[in-house]
Amino acid sequence: MRDESAEHGPEQPLQVAVVEDHEMTRRGLVAALNADSRLTVVSEVDSVEQLEVSGAEYDVCVADMMGVGTAEQFADLVRRSDVVVCTAAEQWRQRVAPWVCGAKAVFGKTVGAAVLANAVWDARHHPHWLKPHLASALETAVRECGLSVPPYFADLLGRTARGGRVAWILEELEVSEKRYGEDLRDFRRQCARAGLGQLTLLDALYMASSAPQAPAHEPVVFSSWAAGLSEGQIRALEWYADGYSYEETALQLDVKVSTVRTQIDRAMTACGIVSKPADVRMMFAMYVCSRHTKPDLLLRRLTALGAHPPRRGGAER
Repeated sequence: MRDESAEHGPEQPLQVAVVEDHEMTRRGLVAALNADSRLTVVSEVDSVEQLEVSGAEYDVCVADMMGVGTAEQFADLVRRSDVVVCTAAEQWRQRVAPWVCGAKAVFGKTVGAAVLANAVWDARHHPHWLKPHLASALETAVRECGLSVPPYFADLLGRTARGGRVAWILEELEVSEKRYGEDLRDFRRQCARAGLGQLTLLDALYMASSAPQAPAHEPVVFSSWAAGLSEGQIRALEWYADGYSYEETALQLDVKVSTVRTQIDRAMTACGIVSKPADVRMMFAMYVCSRHTKPDLLLRRLTALGAHPPRRGGAER
């Protein structure tokens, strides 16, 4: 990482590293960041390990948190670098966790190019300014975990989640940045004590992405659970387990996106799974389609959620 004391002006763009395991997504991120005159990408790799080996000097790192390394490697990256996380993880805990560990901002993959570029700039110049995706997740954390925050802070989270800028909101609320910064640090520590800094599933997903896998369109060895599911459900789970989005899976299967969602939802229902956040959907798909080197670990986690083998012949086709 570059020296944090370095001065940057309009004539000296921030040096940015991109860590993303999907090539097309990585290219898109690089193009979007290089399009902003304040930024220049100096390194683009598919894992945290490769970034370390490259020895690249950078000011800010834009990184996915799935498929790029183990939880330990990722946690070390956000501790020692200014990191903006851009992830497909949809569950609020998975968006809060990297921030608790030290990430400057956390976005979903749907973030626009201009918004992402501004977040990278702010990661160095205004690291305490929350962004909408993260503010929304933190707002849920307060509600779900019973965390205690000052009234103005709760108001700020809600308004930021709806697209407001922290600096403007603080001005309207007549709250100093110093007080906000102190309360934000206290809130981060409170989240850590509540166990919200656990980078769940990163090790499992990294191992799965690193292990040799048969292409999704070729025969594979499925778990015994697949016997109780319909062919359509299995095909949808097969592509999803390999990391394809609902839209990409629908394109490969030549069906509607809603059909893919329904097939996966019904398969999980058939196995007794009621709660279906993104991380649980991925665990389920990986287990059914044997896309994991430690199926016993996945089975233990699924069983803890109330999952069980589906009844044979009971799946909707």
